[in-house]
Amino acid sequence: MTGPEDDTLATTEITALDDPEGFVMLQFKPEALARHGLPVITYPMPVALLEIMLGNDGESPLPFMLAGLQIFTARGGCQWENFEPALLNLTENLAPDDRREEISAAGENWWIELGDIDPAAPAITIERDGKLIAAMTKREDGRLRATAFRSLDGKSANMLIGLSLRPHPVHGVSMRENNWEYALDCAAANGNNYAASRGEAYLGYYPDGIEARLLEMMRPALVALQLGVCFAFSE
Repeated sequence: MTGPEDDTLATTEITALDDPEGFVMLQFKPEALARHGLPVITYPMPVALLEIMLGNDGESPLPFMLAGLQIFTARGGCQWENFEPALLNLTENLAPDDRREEISAAGENWWIELGDIDPAAPAITIERDGKLIAAMTKREDGRLRATAFRSLDGKSANMLIGLSLRPHPVHGVSMRENNWEYALDCAAANGNNYAASRGEAYLGYYPDGIEARLLEMMRPALVALQLGVCFAFSE
């Protein structure tokens, strides 16, 4: 992780997109990007988020850049795979050097366990364009254990957060007994077919597990960082 003195990234150009959702493209100085090991590309950011970033003098722009990429790549038809190296490199810059193989990520109203999963256990997946993004299995208490195989765009991260709501002692999770039962219902919803056709992230269900599709998992600390940034900038 870099120090504060390395976190100044002066832009050389800001280009507004003809975009109904109000994105701009930021072009940073190549030497500044190289200091962080970041690819020399234009970085998308919502106008509202850019205004907050510019108003935070002295604070690192890296979390804003990561949040902007997550928001931008959540949309269908955005060539999201082209932005994966930048998503991962920004995450590696921001995440602590935590090599634990199992950790938890949490917010005020959600909690999820992160680590490797049993590839033969029934799994609910997050997929996009037929590619495996993340997978979840059921813990003994009905909560979710998840692993990610690729960086999380904003929709994928919000899916993990939304499925991991802390159970109510009486009403469970959205009137389901636990997180796993709620996730099963969400995976069966027709909206997943529509999301897939738009090129967005969607849920799938594999009752026999994902062993045949298993990939190298992302380090849990990196996944937790991406979830945390998404949650922080979605509030």
